[in-house]
Amino acid sequence: MLDPKPGRTPAKPAPPTSRFSPQQKPCQEPCILTSCCCTPYERRAAERMAINDLNNLNIPQAVNTVLNRPLDRLPPLITDRSLANSKKTLASLAEIAILPGAEISVETITMPKKKFGHRPIVIPDVAARCLYVALVNSIEKQIEPDSRSEDNWRTFELFAEESPSEYVVEIDIAACYEFIDHKILHREILMRTMDHSKAEAIHSFLKRCSFNGRGLPQLSSPSDRLADLYLSVLERQLLRRKMPVARYADDFRIRADTWEMANTVIEYAAEYARELGLILSSDKTGIMRAEAHRARVKTRNTLEKKYFDSARARLTLIQLVQRDYDDPEFIEIPPDDEKALKESMRRIIADWKASIAGRQPDAETYKAAELRRMLPLALTVLQKDEFRIDSEVFTNLIFREPVRLERVCKYILNRMDSFSETEENWALLRKIIDSGRIGPWGRIWILHTAGRLPSGFSSDCSWVLGWAKEQCLDRHEMVRAEAAWVSAKFGALTDDMTVELIKESTTISEHAISAAMGRQGNLNASLQKSVTTAGVLNREAFSWGEQN
Repeated sequence: MLDPKPGRTPAKPAPPTSRFSPQQKPCQEPCILTSCCCTPYERRAAERMAINDLNNLNIPQAVNTVLNRPLDRLPPLITDRSLANSKKTLASLAEIAILPGAEISVETITMPKKKFGHRPIVIPDVAARCLYVALVNSIEKQIEPDSRSEDNWRTFELFAEESPSEYVVEIDIAACYEFIDHKILHREILMRTMDHSKAEAIHSFLKRCSFNGRGLPQLSSPSDRLADLYLSVLERQLLRRKMPVARYADDFRIRADTWEMANTVIEYAAEYARELGLILSSDKTGIMRAEAHRARVKTRNTLEKKYFDSARARLTLIQLVQRDYDDPEFIEIPPDDEKALKESMRRIIADWKASIAGRQPDAETYKAAELRRMLPLALTVLQKDEFRIDSEVFTNLIFREPVRLERVCKYILNRMDSFSETEENWALLRKIIDSGRIGPWGRIWILHTAGRLPSGFSSDCSWVLGWAKEQCLDRHEMVRAEAAWVSAKFGALTDDMTVELIKESTTISEHAISAAMGRQGNLNASLQKSVTTAGVLNREAFSWGEQN
């Protein structure tokens, strides 16, 4: 090799060719996100490493939780019930869903708010929900405590009632679950757990369930826990300002000594919420004098005692279970109190009917609103009563609060085994459907209830079943699945309907359609074979349908 010319620096050997662009850098740690600079081989290796780090997930337990506990505010769905004999298969599918490249099917339905308007609800397929439960359960002890406990509700109430400050600021987050930022949540999970694999896995899961990097799947306990964790950031910021704070779910109460300080609290809360991508609800955020809050509570207690005085021993329990956020599921009533308590509930219903007579919902009096607040409890107490509540009460309640359709359906189902009211139940379902304002959430509840009722002989039964058959063409998969199951129960599922149902199905509902085919039993043999050979889950659901 010739020497270089005098005065010239020898040329450096060329660096090895890099597969990275100037803007890219090699991954410094296992990456399980779908978009990274790794080669496909390295990405698969990273996925295997990540899965090994996640091998302590208790997925079988999560499967049992999902199959045995319905989504909040929804009945036991046929998409879940049809997998009762598929726990091992479902666990295997949940393990596959850990992979970032694995697709997750989600559906958005709308659920009514208490008065007017709807909130969008995102629901993933069953296997994905099992993974979600397992992931969040694995970090449960390291994140924020559940704010929705009954003890915390009482603490939240007493925080305002016993406030030594002159003012109490009430703050509510508008559409909280829809706007939770995945990156901020990921950072908070990582800070709390110091577990990179779990934080990345939850982030990857949520990313595949949303379209814009925001939002949590609603109606599930894991999302409640993650929302608590996210909102604790806002709570922390307020506490750092030395503001006494109490929180229940996404509702905050802050004590303030002066009017000026109360307004400053709202300003701080709005600014901190904005940093998290959240906004305050203009309808539910405000300032109240602590004395006015105590007066409101006193008025409410006076009204309750007017009805509950004859069952005074149960008053504490009644106040405990009747919260604004949930309906009471079941209360135990000692025999000595049962008669008096039922009579109190009948008086509440009678007085509410009288208070709304001739009034539009927007002209409701304070007394009528307070009585309506107690109606879900009245329906629970009287669901085993010998005398059936008049249908007009149900239709008026649902018209004013569409979300109370859930409580009305539970009233029907809880009486079904004790009373011969088949025709009355079909007639009530028809009236509810005829009244309108029945979105996909409401249709699911009505279809579930119709699927549990015995066949009737009235025109109301035929009319409701005809309506149920029409829902097989609904644009929502979960509604179509429930409609197919109801139609199969009454022998109304046809080959043509089934072909359309299968054509439009995804992993959210295809196994439920298979279960409906198994229940119908007399569909085209080739059609049945095409479904049952399409996957283990379909075959197992088909067999379950044959037995149920």
